[in-house]
Amino acid sequence: MEQVFTLKALVKKYGSKAQKESFKKNGNLTGKEFTLLLKSVETEWESTKVVGRGSKRIITCYGKRPKKLKPVDNRCKNGQGQLVGEFELNSLVVNYLIQNDNNVRPMSTTKWITELGIIDTRLRGSIYGNKGIHLEKLQMQFSKENKDYNKDKSDIDMLDEFLHVYLKHIKSSIVSVFNKLAKAKVIIHHKEVWGCTTQNRHRKLSRQEVKSIAEIRSSLLNTHGLKARDLFKSNMKEVKVFNKDFGEQLDEELNLRFYYDAHYCVLQDSDLGVLDYLKTLHKKSEVNFTYSLNEERTFIMTHVYKDLQGKHSLKLAKEREKNISNNSDSNRIKCLKIMKQYAPMWEVLLEYFRCTSCLKSKSNEVESKATEPTKVKIDELVFEFPNNSNMTNSLAIFPGIH
Repeated sequence: MEQVFTLKALVKKYGSKAQKESFKKNGNLTGKEFTLLLKSVETEWESTKVVGRGSKRIITCYGKRPKKLKPVDNRCKNGQGQLVGEFELNSLVVNYLIQNDNNVRPMSTTKWITELGIIDTRLRGSIYGNKGIHLEKLQMQFSKENKDYNKDKSDIDMLDEFLHVYLKHIKSSIVSVFNKLAKAKVIIHHKEVWGCTTQNRHRKLSRQEVKSIAEIRSSLLNTHGLKARDLFKSNMKEVKVFNKDFGEQLDEELNLRFYYDAHYCVLQDSDLGVLDYLKTLHKKSEVNFTYSLNEERTFIMTHVYKDLQGKHSLKLAKEREKNISNNSDSNRIKCLKIMKQYAPMWEVLLEYFRCTSCLKSKSNEVESKATEPTKVKIDELVFEFPNNSNMTNSLAIFPGIH
């Protein structure tokens, strides 16, 4: 037995609420959403065949099962371990709130990851500043790393892609951590919409202001024939015009330069006091974190996280390099993928923006046995420290790290 579905019909019959809303909004599903949809389909059908691309995909289902299978649930510990470096990121957030006496104002995700030391001023400056300065230095580095590399002014596309994709993953991770810590009653978390006024003052926006922004954005998307997912293509002519018009209307109608989601977090308290309460939660192991970090251990924890995230980011880049038929790729990105230069350039970008750990020794000098560095292994990562460093001892008292 077989049955043929359009993507729309398949979403209607087997899609989750989130998948149906995504399809209704965008007229398509992302690769991840489509993969999850097929998993749901295969609880009723033995196999599927997909023909076509995007919203025009036709899906043929074969072999109707006599009994619907239960969905395979690979989750464990209530979702822990699904995020790269979840333990480290949980711990850094909790530690940051402790170090700031549980008194932190609402901040954007970019501000949060800057405060936690996950990104530094070079990366943050490239988001808002002149990318050309960085591009020239990166092109010199690309040339050293790859003899077949040919410099091109459209390499700015690669820089834009890196900033968009890498930051999107990091920001998504920290919001997920906020939600998980809140669910486990470690913190209280609220999301608010804030704006920067034309007088450069940051404040929380009213409901009416938020509604007005949504109306302006929706109207301009229709005017310029764009979808929300197109807006990250910063070099696209229509997107440049959209951004210009959007900025002008925010200024004229609302006296705003820009707006953003701000996340307010505070540690839960009880009659026990904050630290004793955290100790109780830690023993329950509902969410994995540590809270007894001094400055030295915080530094190491941050770089463990950066290294885990950097390795994961490079792994994803290598997978994306194989996809040379992505319609959203610019001509330069497609060319780099075909030339097998996309992933090597991504690795250079990770190092240039210091998105990998600085704890690894890259020295090729021959050292005597007496001065040979101490090696510490954490989650399959090896970190090297000079023997005169007291950082090696601080790892021994990390709860949950072996």
